[in-house]
Amino acid sequence: MSKKMRAYILNILAITAIFLVINLMIDAKILSRSNRSMLMDVGIAIIMATSLNLTTGMLGQLALGHAGFMAIGAYTAALVTKHMTVDIALSFPLGLIAGGLVAAVFGIIIGVPALRLKGDYLAIITLGFGEIIRVIINNLPFTGGAMGLIGINRATTFSYVYVVMVLIVISLFTLGRSRHGRAIISIRENEVAAESTGIPTTRYKIFAFTLAAFFAGIAGGLYAHKMGTLSPATFDFNKSIEYLVMVVLGGMGSLTGSIVAATVLTMLPELLRFLADWRMLIYSIVLILMMLFRPKGLLGTLEFSLVEVWDFCAKYVKKAFAFIKKHLPKREQKVIMPEVPKYDYANFNLPVLETDKLGIRFGGLQAAQDVHIKLYDNEIVGLIGPNGAGKTTVFNMLTGVYLPTEGDIMLLGKSIVGKATHEITANGIARTFQNIRLFKSMTVLENIKVAFQTRMHYSVLDGVLRTSRFNREEMGIDLRARELLSVFGMENVADVRADSLPYGQQRKLEICRALASNPKVLLLDEPAAGMNPIETEELMKTIRTIRERFSVAVLLIEHDMKLVMGICERIYVLNYGRILAQGTPEEIATNSEVVEAYLGKSENTEREK
Repeated sequence: MSKKMRAYILNILAITAIFLVINLMIDAKILSRSNRSMLMDVGIAIIMATSLNLTTGMLGQLALGHAGFMAIGAYTAALVTKHMTVDIALSFPLGLIAGGLVAAVFGIIIGVPALRLKGDYLAIITLGFGEIIRVIINNLPFTGGAMGLIGINRATTFSYVYVVMVLIVISLFTLGRSRHGRAIISIRENEVAAESTGIPTTRYKIFAFTLAAFFAGIAGGLYAHKMGTLSPATFDFNKSIEYLVMVVLGGMGSLTGSIVAATVLTMLPELLRFLADWRMLIYSIVLILMMLFRPKGLLGTLEFSLVEVWDFCAKYVKKAFAFIKKHLPKREQKVIMPEVPKYDYANFNLPVLETDKLGIRFGGLQAAQDVHIKLYDNEIVGLIGPNGAGKTTVFNMLTGVYLPTEGDIMLLGKSIVGKATHEITANGIARTFQNIRLFKSMTVLENIKVAFQTRMHYSVLDGVLRTSRFNREEMGIDLRARELLSVFGMENVADVRADSLPYGQQRKLEICRALASNPKVLLLDEPAAGMNPIETEELMKTIRTIRERFSVAVLLIEHDMKLVMGICERIYVLNYGRILAQGTPEEIATNSEVVEAYLGKSENTEREK
């Protein structure tokens, strides 16, 4: 039995066991009414913390107005159940869904402008949104205004909260381990690199923000029908901070960490109630100590695994599973391999990439001007020049990071000026970076899988529900990703975290990730930077292998002239944003203008003139 199947079985057993034990304790009156109320509060807090972790942890965007979405969901669900004439058994789930959907709509309204900002600015906007929602609710007559909304049916039970909580947490877990989850995490790790591998970053930011708002709205509906009354003051700034603390304490990016932190921080004040005023002091000291000695939170970006615990504590279980697997009928599953892009280009006598009078101006600075570059199929071309000549600026224009202010870029005979970076990647250009931009908290294999984004098609729902299409496509990209790693001799480090690789292998991994998008043009930005001579020699072999194995045109920025002269068929020399010279390596090596640009004019040369 596979590790994944064992994880499914153990998690289902654990979830069911917890549910049955708590319900038996409730039926036996072992748990008091206050205990039951506290358990429901824990479930609601877990929904809020894990949904906020989707935005703040997995996506990496600091949001301080999550309680605002909870308020929208709470009031919407309460108004639905109060005004629907059908039985509460029907109106309650409808109210929860309505609360989630209305909160999601507000998530889109807030997310579209807010997520174009980063860091403190996003935090301020979401904080303002939370306060605006509270003030609006405070002044609307149908919400009860400052007096609050009363007469809400107390339909929330522990069973209801538990089932909804489990469904939401499972959805977030399965989403995080799908192509969509990898796309979201890649944005947190390095947004520029994510965009360059074909991830539509803005779309995924809004998706994650909206989904988090939807789940917060459902949590609000459960809260409203637990309390029976609602007050706008409940959903103030402190409520949002409370859930943010849970996320930070548990570990930003760790759902199991959020579950543990939400449980502890919800139960701790109640369990310490006998200490009267001292309880809040103890609560605060625990938080401070946690942040001092474990700033990454309880689990950081890791997840608790029942399978690992099981394997560690009970190795004999493996023998039992092996026996069961041996007697079960084997069923072959068809694998869907990643789609191979079909580029609309037939005449390979023409350039695959061509720039015409390309230029860009930043205010009064002309960073590049009249740049003409042609790149033919299966060709390795160098782009060299002194520091500050504008080489990376040209790469940024070719990949859509910068919008040229003049000229055109033709890829496979079509203009790509004005297209977003992820669209250009899908059209056939991939790149690496001068400063390595890997998704460091992901494994080597996961880094490669992110780049298959444009070649996969299963939906978010397929990823959450683990449908057969999800399984077939994931198996396909797993095979392809391992094949790619084998070309680079890295299959033995597939499950190693990217940030633990030596420098040379990190460079190779970035090139491997770029090739996963199946490009026609590969842009390498100083791939030999920081390498020793042995690693550089290996890189030269790697680039030649890439050209032969993947039938890709390579445009290379590099300062190591031995590497450039050794593998490039043609070279362009850039100086002060203009093409100074072009030709074969031999022609460039003997060009006096190129020598002068690199070495400067000698005194003898000046005297001769």
